[in-house]
Amino acid sequence: MSAPKNERVFEHNASIVLVGCRGAGKRTLGFIGALHLGRRLVTEDHYFEKVTGLSRGEYLSRNGKERFARQNSDVFKRMLDSNRHGCVIECGMGSLADEALFFLRAYSLRNPVVYVHREKEQILLLLDAVDAEQLLRADEKHKTCSNFEYYNLYDDSNPGKLPNSGPGTPMDGRQGGASKLLNVREDFTTFLDLITGRGATRAWLESPFSVKAIPPEYRSQSYALRLRLSYLLEMDLEWEDFEARGDCIELIIDRWPDDMLNIVARQVALIRRKLGLPIIFHAEETPRGERRRSPEEKDAMDYELLELGLRLGVEYISLDLQRDEKLVNRVLAHRGRSRVIGNFWYPSMGALPWLDDRQIGNYKRAKALGCDVVRIVRFCAGDSDPDVLEHFKRKVDEAVPDPKPPLVAYDFSVLGVRTPFQTNILGPVKHPDVHNGRDPLTTICAANNAIDMLFRQFLLEPLQFYVLGSNVSYSLSPAMQTAAYEFSGMPHSFRAVTCSTQNGLNQICLSDTFGGACLTAPFKVAIMPHLKVKSHHATAIGAVNVLLPLRGQNGTILDHANSRNKGGPAQDFFGDNTDWSSILTCLRRAISPRNFVQPSRTTGLVVGAGGMARAAIYALIQLGCRNIFIYNRTTQNAIEVARHFNEWAAAQGIITGGSSSGGNNGSQASTTPPLGSAPLVTEICRVIPSLAHPWPAGYQLPTMVISCVPATAVDGNPPADFEMPQDWLRSPTGGVVVELAYEPLITPLVAQMQAFRSHSNNGERSPSWTTVDGLEVVGEMAIEAFELMTGRPAPKRLMKEVGRKTWEQQQQRGYMPTSYYDLLQ
Repeated sequence: MSAPKNERVFEHNASIVLVGCRGAGKRTLGFIGALHLGRRLVTEDHYFEKVTGLSRGEYLSRNGKERFARQNSDVFKRMLDSNRHGCVIECGMGSLADEALFFLRAYSLRNPVVYVHREKEQILLLLDAVDAEQLLRADEKHKTCSNFEYYNLYDDSNPGKLPNSGPGTPMDGRQGGASKLLNVREDFTTFLDLITGRGATRAWLESPFSVKAIPPEYRSQSYALRLRLSYLLEMDLEWEDFEARGDCIELIIDRWPDDMLNIVARQVALIRRKLGLPIIFHAEETPRGERRRSPEEKDAMDYELLELGLRLGVEYISLDLQRDEKLVNRVLAHRGRSRVIGNFWYPSMGALPWLDDRQIGNYKRAKALGCDVVRIVRFCAGDSDPDVLEHFKRKVDEAVPDPKPPLVAYDFSVLGVRTPFQTNILGPVKHPDVHNGRDPLTTICAANNAIDMLFRQFLLEPLQFYVLGSNVSYSLSPAMQTAAYEFSGMPHSFRAVTCSTQNGLNQICLSDTFGGACLTAPFKVAIMPHLKVKSHHATAIGAVNVLLPLRGQNGTILDHANSRNKGGPAQDFFGDNTDWSSILTCLRRAISPRNFVQPSRTTGLVVGAGGMARAAIYALIQLGCRNIFIYNRTTQNAIEVARHFNEWAAAQGIITGGSSSGGNNGSQASTTPPLGSAPLVTEICRVIPSLAHPWPAGYQLPTMVISCVPATAVDGNPPADFEMPQDWLRSPTGGVVVELAYEPLITPLVAQMQAFRSHSNNGERSPSWTTVDGLEVVGEMAIEAFELMTGRPAPKRLMKEVGRKTWEQQQQRGYMPTSYYDLLQ
């Protein structure tokens, strides 16, 4: 017995083709995908004009329909054949021709062909109703020639309502389109990472303690939040209520409604959009309430559902290995990059005992078929002592050679799943307020209760976490972290401790109960030589702001990561930097579609030359910006920072050779800009010596501005009082300003941008600028620190709400910061 050949895994650089109806969003997705993957974008319209010298309309009017059809087919085939590697190819409606569909089917044998699925209602809104209905009927053909499907979910959130905003928030509510683009970008790049298999590997290499770096089946504890389709179709909670309730989502298809495939595809898209967690796609063999069907009908329906899950690129496909062998082999042959959970379910009386040799045979069969996880679940009526299951697990270890797929095994009865859980990984959990009597595991507990139980059994230990630095009494972190601990069922503590010497730091960090710390000055750079392990990002920036103890027994990074929430002597320490990624998240959330980053054109400005300025520059680089300018009152400091990043970029091969190319300000993007192959430049960072200095010739005006300077007097120095020269604000597409200071919340720069926008509202035409305040950045930092230090998903909405309320309370008490670092923690 062996696994069938996987027919949906392609070469790592195989070109990705996007097909779908007009109005489905293929062009935008093409730009996003090309930049994310570092590839060229090829569009059918531009390629046709490049080959023929005429646009489609011009060629048709000059040569007639018959000749146009022949030419269109020839150009389409040539476009595919000459771009088999290193591209993202966006197909127009020429792909609906019969010959084009034939070419695409053949192409899909060696390349990913992604059908971009958009809700019918949105297509009808975008296009003429008669034309749209015809196009939608024809669009069904695209599914037959594709091997993947991306559901381009419409975001119906209110663009005038900003998340996490509160009193005094300077944001102006004009982020609707930008935040929607962010949502699409996050969804689509996650989808591309899944179908290409590059996501987890990259996350592990860059920061192995990230919650995205370790799959749930390899964590010390992980929980699968069960969400049944029947509940989701009539859910009585908001999506946000399910945040941080599990490490992954098990979507259980327990209904076969009309238009089932579209409904299920939309639910997968909603889970990705709203929760951002890995998905286990599970189709029940006999959905409740359905009419009796023949085995052939059930197999056909189940395969159609499982095939849909694989086309959608779900992280896990749940496959019942007790089903028809042909069905099992068909799914395994089309698994692609999805991981397979091989299931053996015994849901009734007389379930196969754990110590029956056939259970070992089940595990061996699942391994032979190439399953990534083996899950065995049995109904028991008091016939299975917990020790019996442990004995079975030992038998598996003894009987099956390494490497072995992780095993998920547990009992359940009419009372629900046994607690304490018999499995450490992918334990089934529910939301505490969901009471779904249709679930055979309906009495399962919530994840926070399960985690609390681990602490009560002393399998995990209460630890002490800190924010450490010379001026931290003001910090919002203790309030945000404590709220997150309480939400997650972890009895940890978090304190702000003033500390400015290495000896003081050592006394705290060498404690057996030290869990981790957020670092501020003077430790961010000074501690670098003392760290055994640092993330890729911290090394590049030259500073860390999160410190973790390493307590793994076998010395591997995975073991260290899985030893979080456990005490004992620290063998060494790990350093990471969340400053940059928090800034990056805020930029992505606020940047408008018109200012989508183009490496050879887009320009960013960083104000300041301290540690946060370094993080800001690194965030711009990671966003794809290759023209970064630095302004600082002390020019020499700015020169040093620019030198650091220019040398780093040269070592990474980002700027070796070539010459800088900024383009003319306001120039329009080509239809097919070489997003993934921007010309290499000699410098990535340049210094502007004075605010009176005109914007450098040959470079676009900035569309991203990050202010990293204090807005009040600190350390005996006058406030920066930074405002942008009016001439630097002339970008025809506007941009985004990220203000890291939040004392006061309305800094001179924020006030300037508010005035600039209100000026445009009085009838004068001015570009649109969006402002992100410092509290938003601080909230993102706290969220990432929580996930790094505990290994658990963060309750993001809760932490941000607590952060803003704590800040408001500080204002009421008349708190004022005493140092620059107070402003930027």
